[in-house]
Amino acid sequence: MSQESLDDTIKFRAGPLKEAATELDAIHLGGINISELAREGLTQMLRRAMTDDDKIAIYEHYSAGDLSEDAARVLLGDEFDRLQEDIDAFREAAEDDTSDYLV
Repeated sequence: MSQESLDDTIKFRAGPLKEAATELDAIHLGGINISELAREGLTQMLRRAMTDDDKIAIYEHYSAGDLSEDAARVLLGDEFDRLQEDIDAFREAAEDDTSDYLV
């Protein structure tokens, strides 16, 4: 997979979607931000399409430096911070002195 610049656009045949968005933009007081709606919609659909295994793989790619934090946050949303907290808690627990618990 090639690394694309952030200025690249995602293209698809919008057909009825474009017609519907254009109509709503024309009748809605002040218009609508079609680009913002598209970004939000794509973000939601990407998150809904991911399995738990996908989320773990995304975080692993981020941790390895293969994925930017911004892209990881787009995909994981609030789970990004929860995953970091869980990993930090696990590391802290692994470093705890457990000699008090030995029999």
